[in-house]
Amino acid sequence: MTDDDARDAQLLEAGQFDRLLAKYHLVILARCIRGTRNVDDGQDVAQDVEFRLFREFQAGKRYPGVPFRVVVHQVVKWTIKDHFQGRPTDVPLPDGWEPGGAEFADRAVERLWIGELVDQLPDVEREACTLVYLRGVSPEQAAAVLGTTRNNIDQRLFHARRRLREMINGDG
Repeated sequence: MTDDDARDAQLLEAGQFDRLLAKYHLVILARCIRGTRNVDDGQDVAQDVEFRLFREFQAGKRYPGVPFRVVVHQVVKWTIKDHFQGRPTDVPLPDGWEPGGAEFADRAVERLWIGELVDQLPDVEREACTLVYLRGVSPEQAAAVLGTTRNNIDQRLFHARRRLREMINGDG
């Protein structure tokens, strides 16, 4: 843990969420503007990111052993994706995201890398992978969200896994 991470943890423990978010404001804003490729949209998404983080931490949500900067970058990524998929971006953090342990930062980097690979998939495969693998939705729920059948989701996931293997192995 770096000195910055330790200071962030102290601010978080002291309930000084406003100071913590102020520290990351420019980082959040820059990533949101870059991610949306539009200043107005980026500012709106950044506001949603900060509101989401503030609300979650004020409600007592904590991620032991996880640097706050990692949480910030993950929430920015989720919120930008939600923005482009037309979903509300001022939603709480996913319930299933309960990181912990010393290896979390490595897993977060791996997850971001996998997310970047998934972003390269064709639309229908990317949607299915994002819902099932990155958001933890069941294939049945993904089928309902995407307005298709469970069998179709299974086929999309099968093709997506094949493409991802090809990308990882350099065959694609």
